[in-house]
Amino acid sequence: MPGLCQPAMQGGEQTAANILRRMRGEPTVPFHYKDKGSLATIGRAAAVGEVFGWKVSGFIAWFLWAFVHLFFLVGFRNRIFVFMSWAWSYLTFSRGARLITNLDPRLLPPPRP
Repeated sequence: MPGLCQPAMQGGEQTAANILRRMRGEPTVPFHYKDKGSLATIGRAAAVGEVFGWKVSGFIAWFLWAFVHLFFLVGFRNRIFVFMSWAWSYLTFSRGARLITNLDPRLLPPPRP
């Protein structure tokens, strides 16, 4: 994740504002990316990151990572579903990987020599 608010999100907001300005006959404003930081999980209840120039690590960074990801999800139901899924995985030590199994062998690429 390049930042807490990805460039595409900031660019989308700026583009929408510029479209409204044009519709009102006003001049557009150039886009300036604001780097709000970055976060990365590195294990169970552990993460590292830099947010607004502050370096964070450990459980606090992990909690912040989870909060940021939930915050940027669209819809309350999605947030609740993801939160409950994370909580279940955390409490049961289950892996959240989703595997595709039982593929049709005809769809697989031929083996390499």
